[in-house]
This record gives sequence, C-alpha cells and structure tokens, in this order.
Amino acid sequence: MFASEFHARRPSAIQLLSSLTVFLAAAFLAWGRLGGGGIVGDGAGSDADSSFAAATAASPSSVGTAADDTSTIDVHLGNGCFWERQWAYYVVETDPDGPFRRAPENVTSLVGYAGGDDPLADAQVCYHTGDDTRDYGALGYAETVRVTLDGASAAEQLTALARDFFGSFTGPSGARTRPDPGDVGSSYRSVFGLPGGTSSPLYAAFEGENAHGMDLLDEQPCGDRCGAPSENAVYVYDTASSPFRTAEAYHQFHCDFSLSAGMPYPPAYWRDLYQHMRDTGRVAPTGCPETGAGTLSHPGALCSA
Repeated sequence: MFASEFHARRPSAIQLLSSLTVFLAAAFLAWGRLGGGGIVGDGAGSDADSSFAAATAASPSSVGTAADDTSTIDVHLGNGCFWERQWAYYVVETDPDGPFRRAPENVTSLVGYAGGDDPLADAQVCYHTGDDTRDYGALGYAETVRVTLDGASAAEQLTALARDFFGSFTGPSGARTRPDPGDVGSSYRSVFGLPGGTSSPLYAAFEGENAHGMDLLDEQPCGDRCGAPSENAVYVYDTASSPFRTAEAYHQFHCDFSLSAGMPYPPAYWRDLYQHMRDTGRVAPTGCPETGAGTLSHPGALCSA
C-alpha cells in the first residue's frame, strides 16, 4: 500500500513538465500577493513583508471570528487525499461571504482518520509506520478532515461544506468520481461523520446537497469496490461510536500533490498558518512518528521548490 500511495502522491515527470507553465505563473502570482516573500520549505517564520500577521490583516476574511466555544459541533468529511480537502475546507471557512467568515488564524479544519474497524479501541492510529498495529490503513480508517460548526449556524455551515464536498466529485450521476483518482483503496473512500450519524437533525443539511444521488451508506462495512475512485458512495458514521483521530503534525496544512484548485497553495497557508498553529498548540505531535520511515516532509515538493 505504501509504495503505490507514495508514488500516487507525487506527480510524474510528464505531469510536471506539462503543467510547468501554469505552475510557474501561479507561483509568480502567489509571490506577488504576499509582497515578494520567499517560498521556503522548512516551516520557519517568514519576514515582515510575508508574515502571517501581515497576510491575514490584508485579507477581507480577517473580519471573521473564532468558532463559538459555547456551542460547537464537530463533523468530518473525506473523499480521497486529505491534504487537498483540508485546503478546500479552509477556503470555505475563510470565505468572507460564506456562513463561517473566519479569519485564517481561526480556521478549525484539521486532517485525520476515521471509520476504523474497531474505532473505540484504545490504540494509537498513525500514518504508515511499518507497524500494522497502528497503521491507519491496516486498521480500516480513511483519510478525512474535521471541521467545527457553530451551534447557532450549524445547518448553514454544514450545507456549505456539503456543497463543496459533493461538488468536488465529477462525472455523471451514478458514476461520480472523487477528486484524486490516483489514490485507490479503502483508506481513500469517501466518508462523512457527525454526532448521531444519520439520526442527527443536521444530517438533512448534508443529504440535501447530494444532487447527483450518490449512495449514502449508513455505518456499512467496505464493499468490493470500497475506495475505488468512482465507487459513487459515501460511508456515513456516528462520531460518538466512530470518532475522528487527529493526524500527525506534518500532515496538517500540507501542500497537495496535484495541481488542484488553488495550487500552488500560498506560503501564508502552508508556512505561516502552519507555524501559527504549531506555536499556539492547535497542531501538535500525536505520539506517532513525525520523522523517519513512512513519514512525509512538510510542506511537500510542489510548495518548497
């Protein structure tokens, strides 16, 4: 699994050459937006011209507020590689015209794992470490992204997330394909989790965005095509019995392997926001390996070249 996945998360030479012009142009624009700040890959703090504070102060989404701690609901959504999906939900959370309207430093999107075979077991869940007793794939987990909803506007916020989730699939009804067809297997199956599962009053907000009638599978085990890019199914979980497990720090605010919407992600995201989250403790080591065999570098090749 690891060998094929490792190559799937890296673009081929042909893909890179064919996309070079688009990539360089986008990188130039990102450079300009951030005042000429250098693109580095070591996660260190940036200079004054491209600092996280300067970038967020200039952003119209910085009028947003933090999640309402008095009444919040955690949900998670996953359909393939969680790096790209975290960026997508970061965009939803910081949309100045959307229902979250959060400043970048207040986003709640974090990548992790959910839907394991024995989800309540008191066991560590990690990326590929060579130890099947805690390897998320071997334990039946899928990659996903947790987002915190404000209680007073939870339905509206979940609707926005669900619209982005279902809208990321392509193809005709009955054969919808998730955004990263290069990743195959149960670890990349499409999942959705919320407290109460399909019995939650909020479930209707998610279901209502299923415009192409994808199969919504309530607490069902993986089938023969589980995790196939065109499986056309979403596995739904009750987070009370199938909780979310936060992934390693190096996976957070990572740079995706593909030239998806927004790529190359700006340094304000993968460098400055990541460092801010580390400094404030919202991104922290989980006890799983952060370096060594099976781990991946942060922020990723396409954003550190």
